[in-house]
Formats: sequence, C-alpha cells, structure tokens
Amino acid sequence: MPFDGLVLYKVLREVKEHVIGERIRNIYQPVYYQVLLQLSNNYLLFSLQNPSYMLLLAEKPDIPMEPAHFAQFLRKRIRNGRILQVEQLGLDRLGFIEIESYDDERSEKVIYKLYFELMGRNSNLILVNEEGKIEEAYKHVHDDFRPILPGAKFIPYYDDSKLNILRDNVSILDDSFLNNLMGFSKKSKDFLKIIGVEKAIQDLNDSHLYFFKDNNKFDAVAITPNNYSYEKLTPSEAILKVFQERANQSRFLEIKRYLEKNVNNFIERSEKTKDLILKDLSEEELLEELETKGKLLQSYLFKIKKGDKYLPVIDWNSGLEIVIEIDPLLSPTQNLEKYYKEVKRIKKKVEFAKERIKEINNELDYLYQLLETISSAQDIETLIEIREEMKEQGLIRDTKKQQRERKIKSTYRKFEYEGFEILVGKNNKQNDDLTRSASREDIWLHTHEIPGSHVIIKSAGRQVPEDVINYAAKIAATFSKAKMSSNVAVDYTQRKNVWKPKGAKPGMWLYENYETVIVEPLKDML
Repeated sequence: MPFDGLVLYKVLREVKEHVIGERIRNIYQPVYYQVLLQLSNNYLLFSLQNPSYMLLLAEKPDIPMEPAHFAQFLRKRIRNGRILQVEQLGLDRLGFIEIESYDDERSEKVIYKLYFELMGRNSNLILVNEEGKIEEAYKHVHDDFRPILPGAKFIPYYDDSKLNILRDNVSILDDSFLNNLMGFSKKSKDFLKIIGVEKAIQDLNDSHLYFFKDNNKFDAVAITPNNYSYEKLTPSEAILKVFQERANQSRFLEIKRYLEKNVNNFIERSEKTKDLILKDLSEEELLEELETKGKLLQSYLFKIKKGDKYLPVIDWNSGLEIVIEIDPLLSPTQNLEKYYKEVKRIKKKVEFAKERIKEINNELDYLYQLLETISSAQDIETLIEIREEMKEQGLIRDTKKQQRERKIKSTYRKFEYEGFEILVGKNNKQNDDLTRSASREDIWLHTHEIPGSHVIIKSAGRQVPEDVINYAAKIAATFSKAKMSSNVAVDYTQRKNVWKPKGAKPGMWLYENYETVIVEPLKDML
C-alpha cells in the first residue's frame, strides 16, 4: 500500500479530530514493531515495519503481558500526558505529536514531541525533549550525519525545498515537477497525471481515502484512482480494510497451495499405480502364446528327455516350428504344471487389472476434477468447502485449526443473459447440489471429457434459444481446465438426461442424449 505523504495528510486530519486534548492512558507494543498509545476513547497505532503506517483504532488489540523496552520508557515520560497538537511536516511521511506531561523529578510540566517517521523499513518513533534532544528512539541509528541516539540533537529528515501541491503553484506536470513533488508515491503520481492538479487538490480537501483493487491487489490512496472502481472510506477504515483483505488474500493463497499440493500428490501416486496396472494388462498379450505352448507340451510330453532345456515341436494350427523352454530340473509333468500355473497367474492378474483400471480411471477423473475446482476458486469460502470435501474423501486430515475456522457456505456463480439465469458450481459439492436441484427441463452443460464446473440454464418452462446455450457454453469452458484454450467442446442436454451413478464421488455424473458445441472461453472473466 502506498502509505505516502498524501495518505498521512488525511490520516492526521482524522487523528486530530479525535486526539487533541486527550490524555495518554498507557503505552503498549502489541508486537515488537508496533507502538500503541491508549487514549481516553481511542487507540493510536504506529506500525514501523514495511509497509509502515499509523491509524486510529476503536478497540484495543491483543497485547503481551510485559511491555517492551521502548514502551516502558515512553510510559515513564509521557503516560498521563495531554496531547496538545499533531502536525505533519509539509506533505512528507513524517510529523510529530506534541505532548504536555508532568516531570515528577522537576515537579513541573514539560513538553515533549513524539516524532514519527513512516519511511518503510527506515521508519522510527523518536521522543524529543524541549531542548530538541533525543530522549529515546524505537530504533537507534549510528550515523555521523544524523545520529538517532539518546542525547543527540534531533534533526528531522525533511526536505522543505520540494514542491507542496497544497502550498506551491504546481501546474505543469512534466517529469521535473513530478520528481520534485513532496508526498507523492509513484502510484499517486500516475493518478495525478490523469486527474490533474485541480482535482487532486479537491480530493485532498476531502477527508476520505479511496479503497480499490489493482491487479488482484488491494490498495488505498488519497486522490481519485482513475479507471478503477473504488470505495470511499475513512482513513482508518481504508487502511484496516487493505490489510484485512491482504491477510485474507494471503490466507486464500495459503489454503489453495495446500489443497493443490495434496491433490497433486494423490494424482502422482494414482498415475504411478495406473502405469503398474497397464503393465499388468499388457501381459494379456502373452496368454495366447503360453496357452498354445501348454497344449503343445501336453501333446509332446513323451518327447522330453532328461536334461532337455528346449523342446522343438510343430504347431498343428500354423504348421510352424515352436521352441518350448524346459526346466531340466523338473519332470515333464512338472514342466506342464508350471506352464498352466503361469497361464492361470496371468489370467488372474489381467482380470484384476481390468477391474482395477476402471477404479483408477474413475479416481483420476475425480482428482483432476477436484484440482480444477481448486484452481478456479476465487474466495476462501469455496476453498473451505473443497477442503471439507477432501476430508470426507480421506484426502486430508482434520486439524484443530481447521475445526476452529469459520465455515460459511458459498453461493453459486450467477450470470444473466437474454433474460435467462445461468448458474455455475464453484466446487464438486456445489456441482452436486446445483444439478440435483435443477428442473428436468433446465439445460445442463459441461466441457466434453474435460474437468470443469457444472452449468445450469434455468429454463423456467421456456425454450432456451441457441445464443443463450452458446453463451452458457462459453461460461462452462471458462470455468474448466480448458479455460486458456480455444475451440473448446462443451456438451449440453436437458437435466432429465443426467444422473449420478451409485457410489460416485462428489461432482461425478453421467449423461446421455446430448449435443456438443465448440466455443471460445470468456477470457475477460478470468
């Protein structure tokens, strides 16, 4: 998030409305890089890790029992102090809170300034006394030019020569002006080029931040994010929402990777099993030769002599000579039994393999379908439903953390086209529910022999036009494994022609009396 000087300008305006005249009741460090000032009615939080920020909180976050060193020091100096003023230096990412406190040793009131420098990884909080000297800092900096150490003279890291859009006449937005603007992040400069100086100043006089989504990333800025859909929120609401959405997004990706990894592991194992089964099936080709040799051996047993390793005989069917291998350590009868035992063993193996290949193909169809639902998932609720399905199928184990996680049932994807409602399942459980609940005359669609979502066109007793079927087919292709392909085959039929085999896994259905249409996925939906 570009917490630049413009965002800080709006945050401080909100802060001033709530903290001027308030007393600092206590100081905490919820985590090492955060400092929290507890006021009478609010909490003021500084986060000093990149991305750094400050905001007002209505509720107290979780805090450790023992305060860290910096919080302890601030308690000694400014606890019970009254906030006199909050100022920003120009439009930069720094400023100070002026605090009137009482010095017990001197038995008099003293004035401190708590400077905040919200510069990403170089962020700092510095308590400065009336003489302009540093009392203590969150982060000590050993630097000859600008030391941040107790007792050192404090020099604000501030360049007042830069252009302040609220103070200076800025009209020509060429590169030299843009590079010399105070408080503008790169993203804010990009928006400034589009909306212009007059609109930017107008936006800065508004108290809200603009919350928006850019390339699947959530952000908040102080001026209008042109060409984006946005929501106007108070500065603290916007900042909290950015980090909440980013946390949700991070959690979403974490769950997605976890589920994909588990499914891919099962797919890899099942594919290896399938290779072994196919190898067993290939032995069926040996049966005819072994059975022929067994019959010939039975007919020519009398020709076997002690110590023979081979028995050349004429195949009466083909008229060709066949050489039969003989174990010299076994009797003729034992050799014959050995051939028939081998024939019986292979027949049994092939018979089992034929049954097993159906099971493993069904298993792989389900796993690839499951993987596609994970890949297409766009929200945590859908992933949690998929995770529940995987638990039920024995693909993952339940954990205490997962048991505690809030379970919210997600809804189908819904589209409307030419007055017809089109519903799309987000996962296998939804596919099952969607197809089960559809009316007999509704149109059911699915990509041809490709993992994907079930799609239903709600007919409501009407004849569904061809262009509606084509559009729904494009949606089916979009939410399938073939979403990045072209010329995707999609089957469609009435719901009455679709059924779920007994014992079939979630999302696995069969259908008949269908037609097929070739379509292009809707890339703009991805």
